[in-house]
Amino acid sequence: MYKTEAYYFLKLFLPRRMQLAIRRQIVRWKLARYRHIWPIDRNAAQPPKGWNGWPDGKKFALVLTHDVESLKGVRKCRQLMELDKSLGFKSSFNFVATDYTVPEELRADIHNNGFEIGMHGLRHDRNPFRSQKVFEKQAVEINRYMKEWGISGFRSPSMYHNLDMLHLLDIAYDASTFDTDPFEPQPDGMGTIFPFWVSSDTDDKGYVELPYTLPQDFLLLCLMKEKTIDIWKKKLDWIVENGGMALLITHPDYMTFDGVKIRCSEYPADLYKELLVYIREKYDGRYWNALPREVADYWKNNFRRNSSLQFDSIKEGNHMSENKKKRVWIDLDNSPHVPFFKPIINELTNRGYDLTITARDCFQVCGLADLMHVKYEKIGKHYGKHILLKVAGLLIRSSQLAPTIRRAKPDLAISHGSRSQVLLSSLLNIPSIVIADYEFVQIVARPTYILAPELIPDNAVKGYKRRLLKYPGIKEDVYVPFFEPDPALMDQLGINNGEIIITIRPPATEAHYHNPESEILFKAIVDYIGQVPDTRMVMLPRNEVKQTAWIKDTWTGWCNERKIIIPDHVVDGLNLIYYSDLVVSGGGTMNREAAAMGVPVYSIFRGKIGAVDHYLSENGRLTLLESVDDIQQKLNISRRDKSSSIDKSNKTTLNKIVDTIEEVLNEKR
Repeated sequence: MYKTEAYYFLKLFLPRRMQLAIRRQIVRWKLARYRHIWPIDRNAAQPPKGWNGWPDGKKFALVLTHDVESLKGVRKCRQLMELDKSLGFKSSFNFVATDYTVPEELRADIHNNGFEIGMHGLRHDRNPFRSQKVFEKQAVEINRYMKEWGISGFRSPSMYHNLDMLHLLDIAYDASTFDTDPFEPQPDGMGTIFPFWVSSDTDDKGYVELPYTLPQDFLLLCLMKEKTIDIWKKKLDWIVENGGMALLITHPDYMTFDGVKIRCSEYPADLYKELLVYIREKYDGRYWNALPREVADYWKNNFRRNSSLQFDSIKEGNHMSENKKKRVWIDLDNSPHVPFFKPIINELTNRGYDLTITARDCFQVCGLADLMHVKYEKIGKHYGKHILLKVAGLLIRSSQLAPTIRRAKPDLAISHGSRSQVLLSSLLNIPSIVIADYEFVQIVARPTYILAPELIPDNAVKGYKRRLLKYPGIKEDVYVPFFEPDPALMDQLGINNGEIIITIRPPATEAHYHNPESEILFKAIVDYIGQVPDTRMVMLPRNEVKQTAWIKDTWTGWCNERKIIIPDHVVDGLNLIYYSDLVVSGGGTMNREAAAMGVPVYSIFRGKIGAVDHYLSENGRLTLLESVDDIQQKLNISRRDKSSSIDKSNKTTLNKIVDTIEEVLNEKR
């Protein structure tokens, strides 16, 4: 995970030791999953076609690089440079442009000693490639600093990379990738221990990509807490055997010199020194210790025109097998997700996919899943609406889900906005799809794909230009065609046919998008309907304890008289809507279900109105109540004709969604 969007949000609330504890646990999870490709991916040893070796017949190239993440690291640069020099090595130092001051005299000393300086991003925080617009803006500043410092190499913070966007930089080389490292936030390794040329589609320019091939020091010595350098030695020996490039990243920030006390995220510089001594003594005369710019020059001058040594060929050579049976993980996080995913689950099963289904025990999710015969594993609950409780709940449920998901090893995670699923998927490198029909929802971690209705304009979903997928219609079109009415529900609720039945769903008071105006409208509309003869209100509280108690306290008389009915068991929402004369709801799903079934529906939702609700409103399928005055002016309380049937033939939306899931599973996008 490391510095993903989720991590930067969560680290605001976590002390350093807890951050490290979480990251160490994540490393343990991933290590078990990726032992077959880390620290050595044997497929990465394949030399490029036409490869004729390193300069002067050297067996392998050795490139030492040091990333400086903070002012603390800046203060240790001279000690680290002297250590390299004392053992006869040269290296490069990569500085972040704006997070701290890099003294001009330090830069001069590095150059004068025959070492190199590279750029380690404009800021060491979020993914600079999160959108084209963001990186275009940063590229202007990065190029300015690189020109001012007289440098030609770049490495992105946290090893984020977009090899196409990097053409915006005036660089001779980039070093933001790796052969294999499933522990990185963007874990797509290049699958090679050799440099390669990245050409531009628009002109004859390009740059050399230098993937790092030895595990980073922070991973090995700080997170994994290795006490020896055996893993470094093992990987180095394998690279030498295959004649590749041994490129190492270390950080002066995490090194301690001269016996200084080691803190929780530090290690003794003597371990790095031990590696240099090992290289010098075991491979004396067999390595080419080059600066990154020297390797880039050598590659550009000798292999630029060789198509087999270019990025597209590297990608083609790393195509993974698709023969194994794929597994999909679906997380049911809220009650509307159960009927929505039921047909998707059935269709995926029919197409031969294995499924892992988890459910959160809140908002009647598990009760609905039982009612609809969906098999699931109950994991986690709701912890409250306060921001700190939400953060705690997110972390707790993610950790509770982890053992099940590690065992299941799904190929794809799908939800309708489960933050715990998206966060855990990002930690475990599981591609994820969030199906979303409300463009103003807040996210903590970024899914791989967003799948949204075609009604939502592309520019309303920020940062997903190439990862935004679309489906026709609205999400309720997935499951409404499968609905079968059951008149027994009215008898169960004690309702006779002569009454006007009004189903009411209160506002989601614990949701981040809640506006208190919705509660004012909710109380006003209940007070208004209660005065109308022959009406019966069926209330479906969101919170089975707090909201139910508030309703009973506020309208005690009507509850006792059963003017207001609160079912004492989980009911099928579609069935209740079908037998209702009208629906009033403070949230999106029940509104859209009623619209899909042709039932008059009134929305008291007062958050930002999404594109789907705007569409339904403009087409007369949904009435927006925006003030108390609207209740008398717009609300039509009357019986409706319930003889009309639902179109059961239209499976377009379901088929498109499942087809899209298959395309992602089979990597056709």
